[in-house]
Amino acid sequence: MILPTKTIQPVDSLLSISALIIEILKEKEMTLDDLFDEFNKRYYKKITIEKLILSVDFLYITNKVTDNNAIIKINI
Repeated sequence: MILPTKTIQPVDSLLSISALIIEILKEKEMTLDDLFDEFNKRYYKKITIEKLILSVDFLYITNKVTDNNAIIKINI
């Protein structure tokens, strides 16, 4: 699910979703709800909140984002 496979297109992988999350967070820090709304405005199709949370978790584990009182900010 993190990387593309035969059944998961490259643009639907968590890696691609995480890349767009980083681009959005470069502009402004935001809450998860605001990030979800902004992401769905920019991405070519709607994603679920669960997929967004998985991507944010991936970025958090790899130390690319931090959480400060429910505000997600970039850590690059």
